[in-house]
Amino acid sequence: MSVKIGFIGCGGIAGAHMSRLAKLEDVEFSAMCDIERGRAEKAAESYGGKVYTDFKKMLNEAEMDACFICVPPFAHKGQEEVCIKKGVPFFVEKPIHLKLKSAQEIAKKVRAKGIITSVGYVLRYFDVVDTAREVLAKEQISAVLGRYFGEVPHAGKGWYGKKALSGGQLIEQATHTVDMMRYLLGEVKEVFAYSAGGINKKIYKGYDVEDTSTTLLKFKRGYIGNLTCTWLWSGWNNSVDVVGKGFLLNYAGNSITIQRSGKKVTYISSVDPMLEEDRAFIKAVAQKDKSVIRSDYPDAVKTLAVSLKAYESMRTGKPVKL
Repeated sequence: MSVKIGFIGCGGIAGAHMSRLAKLEDVEFSAMCDIERGRAEKAAESYGGKVYTDFKKMLNEAEMDACFICVPPFAHKGQEEVCIKKGVPFFVEKPIHLKLKSAQEIAKKVRAKGIITSVGYVLRYFDVVDTAREVLAKEQISAVLGRYFGEVPHAGKGWYGKKALSGGQLIEQATHTVDMMRYLLGEVKEVFAYSAGGINKKIYKGYDVEDTSTTLLKFKRGYIGNLTCTWLWSGWNNSVDVVGKGFLLNYAGNSITIQRSGKKVTYISSVDPMLEEDRAFIKAVAQKDKSVIRSDYPDAVKTLAVSLKAYESMRTGKPVKL
């Protein structure tokens, strides 16, 4: 039996999910919703489903087994809450919110009602990340170094460079690196962060987020870490290095490299992590089995908390406990 799904938000990231979901035999597109009707119509023409511009109306009328929420950070305006009220499992793209308290309230409702959820921390679904976790479980680890280097998305046009809309680079994009550090090394208990800016503000109209940030992290297991991010680079680089006794593991893109005593081994993934992410969510809904999901909503709140507390530290100039 097919899993009927609806979409709230039919932009670029939604299209990436749709194209992969279309490859799965047990998926049927039931409804497409976007505030720009043309985008919803275009998605419906390609994949099927009734067209809506009001997500509440869609969730009240359309028959669906699950919903994909693919809206910008600032546009989370009750979609998750309505899904919970209706008992509809949902997949939500990162970042899940801009307000920690609101996200925590949603997580509380998810747990209370037992709703199946998944969040778009797609990097967790690389098979090489499984290998990394298996290797790290046997090592004496001391430190981790993360970095997210990139350029301002869409040449500074749109909402990315506006703090009130995107939350800033650490929340909107480097959240993947924050999440990978958590996934590999466990929970963070304290952060201390600095930021620098002024260069991009001269280039992009309305830009008011940091150009660069550095966050120091204390992990509950005793590790220490550093995450440095910037939107001044030309290109993209997302990596995590884990250091231990006579040991270095590097995660970057779709590969991990392990070095010991001058010996180096590299593992390269051949899977499409977004396809695996979507497949897992559909399987979870169809079989009512949450175990296949690698980041549900309550877990993703912990990643959001690290970033928001780092911004709090930037403002106050003091360490902040989670």
